[in-house]
Amino acid sequence: MRVEELFKVLSCRWRIAIVKMVAEQPLCQCEIERMLPIDKTNLSRHVKSLRMAGIIEEEIQGPAKRISLKDPRVLELLALAEAIAGGAVAVSREETP
Repeated sequence: MRVEELFKVLSCRWRIAIVKMVAEQPLCQCEIERMLPIDKTNLSRHVKSLRMAGIIEEEIQGPAKRISLKDPRVLELLALAEAIAGGAVAVSREETP
């Protein structure tokens, strides 16, 4: 993957939020959906983009697919970007996408 492609994938606050969530623990898509104010279709697109970029991976565990962070160095990249920008990305259930 080229650098510009990586930054393009990480240029969306919802994708950043997903990365941070699955970095803490593997989650199924339904768990992420309950935490973010986006619909199932948009969430699926964001997950697909992150998976295609090699940032996350999905593993089937029973009836659910668990999403986890594939490369923890992405968190270092996000931390540096947040430090340069002067703040973290914030999302909440009350926001509209």
